[in-house]
Amino acid sequence: MKPLTPKKSDKPTQYHCYDSCNKCGGVNSFIMTDSLEGHILECKTSCRDCGFNDYWAHGFFESSQEIESKCKKYSFDRG
Repeated sequence: MKPLTPKKSDKPTQYHCYDSCNKCGGVNSFIMTDSLEGHILECKTSCRDCGFNDYWAHGFFESSQEIESKCKKYSFDRG
């Protein structure tokens, strides 16, 4: 019997912008907690508009497990 493989999505992965609030979409202040060659890998965030505190790591907010993401997003084109 052939093993089942998950169907691949045609849509590219949508990553979260760390400078955009995941709760309201407002502007975040952030403190970098980890980086590699000048690129932010992880940071603590705080929204300037609603005050929501979060943690962003490797492209995603921790709060996304509990709330619907309202932050700005980006993706890498699969060309």
